[in-house]
Amino acid sequence: MVILAILTTIALLNFGDAKTDLQRQRIAREFKVYLERARFDSVKRRAAEVNDMAKIKLYKTYFTAQTDLNEDGTIESTEIRQVNFDQRSEKQISVLDTSPNYPVTIRFNQRGHITAKDNLGTDVNPVFTICSKNCSETSQNNQDLTIVSVSTSGTVAILKKGQSPSALPTPSVTNSTPLLNCYVLIENPKVTPCIEN
Repeated sequence: MVILAILTTIALLNFGDAKTDLQRQRIAREFKVYLERARFDSVKRRAAEVNDMAKIKLYKTYFTAQTDLNEDGTIESTEIRQVNFDQRSEKQISVLDTSPNYPVTIRFNQRGHITAKDNLGTDVNPVFTICSKNCSETSQNNQDLTIVSVSTSGTVAILKKGQSPSALPTPSVTNSTPLLNCYVLIENPKVTPCIEN
């Protein structure tokens, strides 16, 4: 009976941890979906002005999303959804400090590119770590972390445990002369090379 009681206690503790992990991962997925919706909304409406851009405001234990919910082509102050982390779990789920100056405002322009700034207007690296317990900023291998990363082009990814976001290489641009179509189709099915003038 004692052994059975010990095994039951261990099973209940592990079940509680698994439940918290699932809740944290669900919040990370929901955050990812809202980021993707905001990006799509700005691209669809071709939002070039800052006030027209869809945005996500990230706080320590919740975020708000402001998009064109009624699809009338403009964003109004009433079109805000709020998602709380602390109401989803018995244990505290929060965002590790990406910036000490909350909220972090994430906007998408008409091309889907991202800008992320803190409350003081300082640029913030758009890699957000959602934590459920044993939170430590020093260990990215912590099993209680889920990382949501947004590339500069607006692509959102949820990273696996221990995976760190990799930066895309900077594209190299060279000045070159325009390429000419080197073949011209003439009356018969022969293909002949074109001649530059």
